[in-house]
Amino acid sequence: MLYRFLLYLIILVLVFGYSGQVQATKTLGYSPSQENKSKFVEVQQIVPSVVLDIKYATADNFTHSKLYESPAAKLRLGTAEKLKKVAEEIEKKGYRLKIWDAYRSPEVQFALWNLIPDSRFIANPYKGYSSHSRGSAVDLTLIDNQGNELVMPTGFDDFTEQAARVNDNENARYLKEVMIKNGFKALSSEWWHFDDLDIYEPVTAIEQNSSLKTIDNKVRISVSAIGDVTLGQDERFLYEGSFNQHYTLKGPEYFFSGVKNILSGDDLTIANLEGSLTEATDKPNKSSQGTRAFFFKGNPHYTAILKDGSVEAVNLANNHSMDFLTKGYEDTVATLDHAKISSFGDQKVTVYEKEGVKIGLIGLNTLGPIEEGINIDNLILQLKTQIETLKAEKTSMIIVSFHWGQENKYFPTQVQRKLGQLAIDQGADLVLGHHPHVIQKYENYKGRCIVYSLGNFVFGGNPNPWYKYTEIFCQQYDFVDGKLVELSSPQIIPCKLSSSYRPEPS
Repeated sequence: MLYRFLLYLIILVLVFGYSGQVQATKTLGYSPSQENKSKFVEVQQIVPSVVLDIKYATADNFTHSKLYESPAAKLRLGTAEKLKKVAEEIEKKGYRLKIWDAYRSPEVQFALWNLIPDSRFIANPYKGYSSHSRGSAVDLTLIDNQGNELVMPTGFDDFTEQAARVNDNENARYLKEVMIKNGFKALSSEWWHFDDLDIYEPVTAIEQNSSLKTIDNKVRISVSAIGDVTLGQDERFLYEGSFNQHYTLKGPEYFFSGVKNILSGDDLTIANLEGSLTEATDKPNKSSQGTRAFFFKGNPHYTAILKDGSVEAVNLANNHSMDFLTKGYEDTVATLDHAKISSFGDQKVTVYEKEGVKIGLIGLNTLGPIEEGINIDNLILQLKTQIETLKAEKTSMIIVSFHWGQENKYFPTQVQRKLGQLAIDQGADLVLGHHPHVIQKYENYKGRCIVYSLGNFVFGGNPNPWYKYTEIFCQQYDFVDGKLVELSSPQIIPCKLSSSYRPEPS
């Protein structure tokens, strides 16, 4: 009897012990094939119906160059199996998957980041392996049985706000729904990108062959940009209430006193200097402008205003730098040089250096020195040539300042958009705009900002302008070994001309 009881007890322990082990195994998510989930496979071996259009294996991508040796699509087995479930589900609706990108080597990740250092669109390889480089991310779309791509918000690698999830259409929402259902998560800034919820460690072989770099030599540069600055006035203005009177009564520190704490905290503040700092008297003929003709100049000692305001560089490519002809322009450059304030514009390209980082500065004027107009084709050629020159000089960053657009218009013209985007396409990292005297919103184009108009700032041309709003554009740039590796999101600091010639945060 005792023997039977002990035998029964042993059987119970074995049965429930095994059941508990099975339950624990299920709870931990273990399966006999778990160790194989991390191996790399060709996607088409697991998902035969998928169509491959690997963009980086051709020149048909935003880099216009071939980055992959072969058009294969590789993923982790676990990721590919999830994708198989997606393919099986969408086939019921007559759809198939088209893959644009899957596993991406760390070397290619660096190449893409160097072109678009914007973490909304390209994962920063200096911070570690991306999901693409782990083999657990896929870029894809839907096609019908005839191979036609379904209409989506944008094409592949469209680095604009339009590609964001908030702009999803019905097709993109369906793709997102079925991908999430089968174990993926969607990227908010790209409708085509999905990450496997399971995270895989980088493969040792990949780690050994990668070009991952340390960030021991990292340098962060903060850049601020402000609008039109006119130090002085037209000699026909009354002295009472004028810029010159304010300088006499309140000194050079008055004009930037409301924003000095902001501008002194950056590494480089750039302004558009409209007018001459000279004692010259000869002026050009502006009769064609009628009552709009103004001639702005200030005392050469007014550079103290810029120094006190922590302005390190000024653009001279505008329609007032030649108000007192060549003599006035040369005097302006000389007095700025004496004050150790960098100037640039037209034929003068300047390299501003800070902590070993070289920043190239280009200024172009679409209006002509006295608003006589210009040949736009020549200006475009000049832009391309100057950017190529700065690239050859191994500059770390290029900033282009344009004097463009129409006065008192709140939206950029097509010419502004064309030139701004062209500058980015050629290699500029930031584009600044002036002349409209009102604020025009900035645009994020391919991970770089085009600031179409910053309005007036310290503007001696009018003691009481009808439009009193202005702003400070701020952005931080990270460099490693002199190479731009990351940009922060821009910060806009709204300001207002609450008193004569003196902006302050609003």
